[in-house]
Amino acid sequence: MAKLRFGIIGCGDIAANSFAPSLLKSDRAELVAVCRRDLEKAKAFAQRFGGCAAYGSASELLRDPAVEAVVVATPTDTHFTATLEAARLGKHVLCEKPMAHNAAECRAMIEACRAAGVKLGVAYRRRLFPQVLKAKELVAQGRIGKVVCVRTHYSGWSPMAAGNWRITPGIGGALMEMAVHRIEVLLHFAGQPTEVSALIESVHHGWPVDDSDALVLRFADGKIGMHSTILTSPPRRDTAQIDGTEGRILIDSLEFGSTQLRFESAAGAEEIAVTPLVGPYFDLPMIDDFAEAVGQGREPVCNGLAGYWTQAVVDAAFLSAKERRLVKVEPWA
Repeated sequence: MAKLRFGIIGCGDIAANSFAPSLLKSDRAELVAVCRRDLEKAKAFAQRFGGCAAYGSASELLRDPAVEAVVVATPTDTHFTATLEAARLGKHVLCEKPMAHNAAECRAMIEACRAAGVKLGVAYRRRLFPQVLKAKELVAQGRIGKVVCVRTHYSGWSPMAAGNWRITPGIGGALMEMAVHRIEVLLHFAGQPTEVSALIESVHHGWPVDDSDALVLRFADGKIGMHSTILTSPPRRDTAQIDGTEGRILIDSLEFGSTQLRFESAAGAEEIAVTPLVGPYFDLPMIDDFAEAVGQGREPVCNGLAGYWTQAVVDAAFLSAKERRLVKVEPWA
């Protein structure tokens, strides 16, 4: 199968630390172009990663006939327009998280890509981390019985200073920047929620956005979900727990270098080893799956609907925190 030819829109940290190295290592995809508003920096990035073409704007990159798919690795407020423009020009899209400002934009992005006949993925990469794949396998085998509760948690210290886009209202903060990855993992195991109750707070940092969050989710089949994000407490901790009627699975941690997970039942506990991903190639499984999805005409594992449902939970959580009430999650498929 021919390699899927990617361009990267945005040459920041995530592109340098994961996307570009993973594309260079992939047997199913290749990096053929990059862009950045500062053309000289784009050229330097291109030389660093294989000598591909470099452009000073997304529009130029998207007009390059060699580019078949793009990674949108720019700040959140550009994801919507970049995805729609790429779809209009017939390019497949792998978009960084969070997918957009809100669920309405996510829906429009999915519809645009469907109408254009291109694939849309969202970089909720943990779906393809080895410990998450093994946990899904154990759940599918019935090892923990019926899933009744899924919990995720992230804590760490965030040093972001004024002027950083990641603490800009509307696109930044603990919920939009950090919680979304873990909420997506929660939904991956629990399904589509019906209601959310949330606290979204600024506990310590003097940011104009949240540094701490706590969410409780309700699902139609009776299970519950819980997520917490704390950006005021080092060291970094990133975990998931799936409780079932016959046991539980503990994933500690959700980081790409994790080497094991824990299975517990009435019969005892078992540490189950997994082969960790190696940096800076932790996006390689996601990129390879996306390229295969394009070639096979199927949906990628990290797909647009995962992005939509995660953002729908975030929207409901913001409203819940504002109005201090339980809020329904807007359904869509």
